[in-house]
Amino acid sequence: MCGVLGLGTISAGSLLATAGTALAGDPAPQQSVARQWNEALLDAIRRDTPRPGVHARNLWHTSLVMYDAWCAYQTEADPYLSAESGDMAGDVQSKREEAISYAAYRLLSHRFANSPGADESLPEFDNLLLGLGFDPA
Repeated sequence: MCGVLGLGTISAGSLLATAGTALAGDPAPQQSVARQWNEALLDAIRRDTPRPGVHARNLWHTSLVMYDAWCAYQTEADPYLSAESGDMAGDVQSKREEAISYAAYRLLSHRFANSPGADESLPEFDNLLLGLGFDPA
């Protein structure tokens, strides 16, 4: 396929290295709140023992609670579990980010409370929530 495009043979490693150098000078774009929570979840999974079924469920449930929190502040959305709706007055985006953050924080804090990497994962969840301007209490 690469030969068809005139690129010759490219290994995955060289492609990633090229992509990394091309982006190295670019300022990092602001990640969404959902992306930040997904990154924290992936960090916690890396620290935990390999349990594919458990972590597939953690990924699914985290996506689910964040989606339902997003739906609460979207007029035309079809939530999966919750039919909650938020106050649409004011800054809806910041309310949506708050709802997503608390939903992800509470789920992840519960799920990883007794995991092998809890001593690193739980403070990461706390620090992310605090960094986003929300109170873990």
